[in-house]
Amino acid sequence: MKCFQKTAMSEINSASDHYVSVPKFYAGSDVFITGGTGFMGKVLIEKLLRCCPDVGRVFVLMRCKRGKTPEARVQELTNNPLFKCLKMQSPARLAKLVPIFGDCMQLRLGMSDEDINLLRSVSVVFHLAASVRFDDPLKDAILTNVQSTTEILEICKGLPSLKAMVHVSTAYSNPEQRNVEERLYPPKADWRKMLECAQKFDHAVLDILTDKITNFAPNTYTFTKGLAEQVCLDYQNQLPLVIFRPSVVVNTIDEPLVGWIDNLNGPSGMLLGAGTGVVRTDLMPIKNRINAIPADICIKALLLAAWRRGTIEASLRYNYLPVYNSAVEGEHTWQFQKVLDCGKANMNKLVTSQLLWVPGGSATTWRIKYYLMVLLVHILPAMLVDGLCLISGKSPFLLKIQRKVFLAQAALRYFAFNQWNFETQRVRSLRDDLKGNDIENFSWHLSEQRIDQFYYDCWMGVRRYLLNDPDDTLPQAIRKVHRLIVIDRLLKTSLGLLVVWVVWKSSLFQNLVGLSGR
Repeated sequence: MKCFQKTAMSEINSASDHYVSVPKFYAGSDVFITGGTGFMGKVLIEKLLRCCPDVGRVFVLMRCKRGKTPEARVQELTNNPLFKCLKMQSPARLAKLVPIFGDCMQLRLGMSDEDINLLRSVSVVFHLAASVRFDDPLKDAILTNVQSTTEILEICKGLPSLKAMVHVSTAYSNPEQRNVEERLYPPKADWRKMLECAQKFDHAVLDILTDKITNFAPNTYTFTKGLAEQVCLDYQNQLPLVIFRPSVVVNTIDEPLVGWIDNLNGPSGMLLGAGTGVVRTDLMPIKNRINAIPADICIKALLLAAWRRGTIEASLRYNYLPVYNSAVEGEHTWQFQKVLDCGKANMNKLVTSQLLWVPGGSATTWRIKYYLMVLLVHILPAMLVDGLCLISGKSPFLLKIQRKVFLAQAALRYFAFNQWNFETQRVRSLRDDLKGNDIENFSWHLSEQRIDQFYYDCWMGVRRYLLNDPDDTLPQAIRKVHRLIVIDRLLKTSLGLLVVWVVWKSSLFQNLVGLSGR
């Protein structure tokens, strides 16, 4: 092993003497992306087309959803505000996007022979497709996260020009490890047997056995992502592989838009719930911290991981599987308390016009208090609102939302009550390899000041891109929240007076009973 490491280092040092820029590496290279219509996938496509102008075709695996063809979905994809800058500067590059019809839950990713043959020119593969739902049935999670990895690696074996294949995992693929190094950990199960079980048994059987099979893993997502890494390990001598582990991916911090986001995963869902007045309480230790990495920084590292594998590490083909933890350093992690404080401080600056009640709320670690608060400030108000909707002939909606909020909070509780430290030496070294213009286009830097500003930008991004609330509605929204604050105070005062009155009447009644007894 020591002999191999010396040889590997000498080969890497030799390759680094002949620097190939990032755009040059991707120039003329066809790229295949699974999960391209997801949050990270969109940012990857945009960055690749914008900063690697001579990249070849970019094949994107897509499903026909809601009767839309893959071509229509490409149009829908590029109509996203994320692509506005690219459309203005270099709209012709969007023509490089080539939709491939498929489904990650099927064998051969659901692709036809013609499409698989079309991919033979591909040089770089990014496998981002995955189910990120924590509560997915075990069968679905295995088929999506494990089987899809096996299928795409088999397809990659038929790509003669392949330079790099990057499997996107998660920094929480081994959640039992509190200090996560950039290496593989022992398997928690045999991925082949798990895949065989998923293909053989139905949902009901696997649902009953989930805790036993996963050894009481926090959820099926982390369990199956860990299995997928073991699949990569078994293919390491056949393909130029990379395992890339992002932590919690949040809004973009810089490019192409500040604060852009398009999903409710992680802190963005918490911000949306609190900002609209729907979420009033949660069970979490507010002094704990969450490792949240901006999407654009994560994608820069992802592109660089493939670049390094195809250039500096191109000659390392046997017993070599680099692992990257794409996470921020400890001092840049988010403290829940600071997120809440930032939200309260900016309540009147970034309030949305779609709020249902006064933004705010609190968190606790006392379970009895939490469940009591859920009843008082989530369920009962939702029942009241839905009752008024029924009376007025409208469809009730708030109880359904509160049910989703409760389940989402429960799914995230394991991660809120535990903390991890991620080794990031290999990821940080990607920046050290850069030279010339690549430093400007693909490097990154975080500071305490930027993180503080980022809290504000995330709130702004949720308002603009998740709620589609234009900036010109802000004055109207501020007036609305001021009205709701008055109503909220009146209701709380009335409720307080009612409690006092009930207590007083009860005390008076008891005194009268006592006097009559004499």
